[in-house]
Amino acid sequence: MNLKLENLLLIILIALVALVGCEKAQKMVVDGVPADSTMDETMTDMEAIPVKFVLLIDYPEGGKDAYIAWVASVVPTLQAPAEVVRIRSYDNEDPEMSPNRLVEWEFNSFLDMATYLNRPEIAAILEDIPNHSSVSTAHTFIQRSDYSKDVEGDLPIKGVILVDYPLGGKQAYLEWVASISSALVAPPQLKATASYDNYYGESPHRLVELEFESQEDIDAYEALEEIMAIEAELDNRAGSWVLHTFELRSDYINE
Repeated sequence: MNLKLENLLLIILIALVALVGCEKAQKMVVDGVPADSTMDETMTDMEAIPVKFVLLIDYPEGGKDAYIAWVASVVPTLQAPAEVVRIRSYDNEDPEMSPNRLVEWEFNSFLDMATYLNRPEIAAILEDIPNHSSVSTAHTFIQRSDYSKDVEGDLPIKGVILVDYPLGGKQAYLEWVASISSALVAPPQLKATASYDNYYGESPHRLVELEFESQEDIDAYEALEEIMAIEAELDNRAGSWVLHTFELRSDYINE
């Protein structure tokens, strides 16, 4: 799994600050935060902003069933800690398209995520993922306030847009998003949506999630003139972007 060493180190140091209040560790955390963040903004992110830890996974050739069987064996351990709000997994509607699988952990704060990931039993499972997958990458996303729409419960279809900002063009992109957010959220077919920035500024820079009750709803949404116009303009506004449609699995849902 492509968990970069500096990211893991930052998480460990933040956990030390949260759990033991070590003055030296606090200084190291301050020195290690992303360069474009102020201290106040970073601490706010750590304390209050919802966070998603996301895995993008490809199954080994012919090994999907074995992967799912392994997941079933570790689900109770992954769900047990109090810090995690919920975990959900999805299969790509197109089994030939990478990533084959999306897994999301939701936390109320960065510090909750750091505490969770530094539990030995959780770290051991995450370290074992490369033994059960052909490709796996990990990303940390913090929720933005650009737009939101939500209904309670699990929706079966999720459109996921992975975006890279153009070089030096993040602010212009966000201003464009503000101008089209109402049109994006308004259609009744769309039941829930949220946007996230990659905490470490890595690719993909931005995660946008659009949730629907059925495949028919997402097809109808995509066919709307205003939505087609937004997607066409996205070609000009983003450095790059890709849209995936995922279907909810029941791996982490307590029936």
